[in-house]
Amino acid sequence: MAEQSKFSKLPKRHLFIISETLIDNNFESRGYPTDQEYDENYNTLQNVSRHLNMDVNEEDVQFFIKFLQINDDLLSKIFKTNDKSLINNLEIPVAETYELRYTVWGSCTYEEFLSQNVDAYDKEWVINSVKQQKWDGNWDIYDGWVVRDTNYDNFDMSDFSFDEVIKVPNNNVDKLKESIVNKLLVENTSDFISKLDKRSLLKLKLAIESRLGSL
Repeated sequence: MAEQSKFSKLPKRHLFIISETLIDNNFESRGYPTDQEYDENYNTLQNVSRHLNMDVNEEDVQFFIKFLQINDDLLSKIFKTNDKSLINNLEIPVAETYELRYTVWGSCTYEEFLSQNVDAYDKEWVINSVKQQKWDGNWDIYDGWVVRDTNYDNFDMSDFSFDEVIKVPNNNVDKLKESIVNKLLVENTSDFISKLDKRSLLKLKLAIESRLGSL
């Protein structure tokens, strides 16, 4: 489970009061802010949070950006109608864990340690034989296998690029889904079996035994 903002634990009425103040102070919530907007958002949230004795970090800024985004229409309605009972309908954003894949490239010097099996009539002939095969175009350096880790040195990174963002599965949710599917399968199978006559049950028994025997 991803780390959640400490503000997510506050009552919704407190979040509403903070949000109202943030909006009045031009807190940017249209998307992830620019560097300047982020600094302004951070300072605004920090000032608003002083009376709660709460320090602010990046996930807290993200929390309120998302909170204001997903509750934009509802907040506008509350401000317009002053119907505070609608505060209970505010949605609390939940952080998820994502895998960020990226590529780094550059130049370096390296030592790679490989090995190959070579057929020869004399141990002393192996190296000369391989040199001859290389000269004839019959030997490839990378036909060998790695015998120990490659040594890299003088690495000079040129640049990097972000490639892909993938949501990391929540194992607890996946296990719950699997449990529900298995439960439904057992319940449906039991209901199906209860409706079979003796002859059909015997056929099913033979089919199951045959399948078990093949596993």
